[in-house]
Amino acid sequence: MSYDDKRWNASAEAVVSEICKLESLHTLKVYFPKVKLLSHLDWNEENMAFPSLSYFKFTVGHLVERIISRVSGDTELELERHDRYLKYVNGEGVPGDIKKVLRHSTAFFLDCNSTISRLSDFGYRNMQQLKCLVAGQCNELQAIIGGDQIESSSSDATVGLVSLEYMHIYYMKNLRSIWEGPVNDSSFNSLKYLTLRTCPELTTVFTPRLLANFSNLEELTIRDCPKITTLVSCYSCDDNITFILPALKRISLHFLPKLTSISCGLLMAPMLELMSFQYCLNLKSLPVSKASNKNLRKIKGEESWWQELKWEGTHHDSWADIFVPID
Repeated sequence: MSYDDKRWNASAEAVVSEICKLESLHTLKVYFPKVKLLSHLDWNEENMAFPSLSYFKFTVGHLVERIISRVSGDTELELERHDRYLKYVNGEGVPGDIKKVLRHSTAFFLDCNSTISRLSDFGYRNMQQLKCLVAGQCNELQAIIGGDQIESSSSDATVGLVSLEYMHIYYMKNLRSIWEGPVNDSSFNSLKYLTLRTCPELTTVFTPRLLANFSNLEELTIRDCPKITTLVSCYSCDDNITFILPALKRISLHFLPKLTSISCGLLMAPMLELMSFQYCLNLKSLPVSKASNKNLRKIKGEESWWQELKWEGTHHDSWADIFVPID
């Protein structure tokens, strides 16, 4: 259905009511113009109303088609490849029916929520199965995870985003941190791909205590975050840490005009293969060495920026064979 089809908006409730009478439903892709229509599904806390429903793609909320999407084609493909996908758009707060569906979802797309302050307000238990999270244009959101919400029970293994592999955060007007409060050891341990794009209030990405949670991160992209001065805050770094992000293979840092440091003086991952920089003119050194980063095969950036870099323990020209200038 077209999202602006008034006929569907008028008949959706009757159709959904009929769908819920099907006893062997396996696949369901449907647009719910109002959140309250989800109540017809009657999903309880543990089981789905349809035990046979193994493939669903739900769009919930009044969706307005944009001429230009703020989400890249690659990100949309990543969402679409998941069998249980929930898209919640132009909503307010955290409705109970959304949380019930989210508990059974492996991919979640949150767009234009006007009141939520933390993504973790949806509840850790409800995000246990999430492998893909894409969120953007939530103007009140200040943190991805609120540490004060972590459940203290040692028997609860579902605290935090333990299964998440792909996270893309974009156009967050007031996002200030990835994590607030005490750090939980299990969250983000499965994360492989992280993108932060157009977050004007974000100043630091990783704290020293949070670094260990991203031990499996393979690709990091940060773009258009003008207040970021360092990726790792430099206070109280653990002296036992030699490398940050040990599984990282690709890092792209674009349009970070105040960035002066990447890793608080620590070396980047030994698995690193590609580094890409654009308009990071205050970044004067890279946390890599010939001895430790033997897999590094390409560094991209402006020629003028490259010429201004300072190197420790190695000569500038020794990296010339892998540097690729950009316009």
